[in-house]
Amino acid sequence: MLVSPPSSHQHLNVEPGDAVRIRLSRIKRNLRTKCGSYHWHVSEEYNQHLAALHSRWATPFDIVERLATGVAGVAIQDICRVLQGEQNEVYDVTLGGAPSLIVRISHSGGEAFEREVWVLGQCAARGIPAPRVHSLSRMAVDGEPLAAMVMEKVPGVRLCDTDLAEAETRHVLGDVGRWLTQFHSIPVQGVGYLDSQGVGNLATLSDWLSELTSASSVFVDAGRSVGLPTTTIQQWLREIVDSLCSSPPRIALIHNDLLAAHVMVRDGSFSGIIDFGEVAAEPAANDFAKWDFVECDRFPVEWIRDGYRDSSLFAHPNDRTYRALWFANGLWRLRWYYETGYRQGVEATRDRLVREPH
Repeated sequence: MLVSPPSSHQHLNVEPGDAVRIRLSRIKRNLRTKCGSYHWHVSEEYNQHLAALHSRWATPFDIVERLATGVAGVAIQDICRVLQGEQNEVYDVTLGGAPSLIVRISHSGGEAFEREVWVLGQCAARGIPAPRVHSLSRMAVDGEPLAAMVMEKVPGVRLCDTDLAEAETRHVLGDVGRWLTQFHSIPVQGVGYLDSQGVGNLATLSDWLSELTSASSVFVDAGRSVGLPTTTIQQWLREIVDSLCSSPPRIALIHNDLLAAHVMVRDGSFSGIIDFGEVAAEPAANDFAKWDFVECDRFPVEWIRDGYRDSSLFAHPNDRTYRALWFANGLWRLRWYYETGYRQGVEATRDRLVREPH
């Protein structure tokens, strides 16, 4: 299934009281149901963290139904809220006699959806498998500006929710590597998060590194909150800058959130990648470094590398760059959990950082 550009752009103005909002208790019940099978490393503390994040988001169901109906053209059988991500409000819409839809609602502006529309359109033009976007909308609910995207649902279940044999897992991850080879070939301009035209928000890699180091005080605060010395954080930042300046890496379009939760598997085979809202023009190896940092204990990054065409990303002198990107991903993750108030996440990230890459 391939991507096409959005077929409609709507602007909805919703008056207060259009529908009853979801209560936190209901969110927590759904959360346990949705996340219960992800038992390898999801704790009850993380479930509570997700519940707290999602409790702030509760678009009236009739608005979700209106968004889906505007695309589907057939009867809606069921709308189920999905509580598995940290960025958006998500609904799984089951249709009568037609493929299911996903409705995603952003409470932090529409920039991520706009770059997602661009990249999925690029995938469609090149025959790279990715979900199809049906519509991108902007609306106001109770005075809050929102953005909403309706897209097809990629079949299957998340890789993190599977219990595949090793051979099947190797094959799936090899397919992820082959998919990345195609995805990284899409041309981009600049560096950093992309805009709706595929242009990074920064001009050069030096600008990207400056943006990273300008956040050093936040990284230090996050580290110190769990006992990491300031000198250790500063040492990691210096190594990131020195290594990327010594051997400037290949800049490419990257998914930038490639995790087992975003790899879909159907009948033991790779069926697609989801969640493209973080796409950026950054070092190509960053997709591998992020996976390595988060998923290495269960899903070895080497199995993705086996399917990737450019092995030079991991050979000398790029091996030092790869290690630096691994630390960068750890620092970003440390900061994210610190700023969102998830202490157990900060502690787990600290523990992973001090273990260093394999």
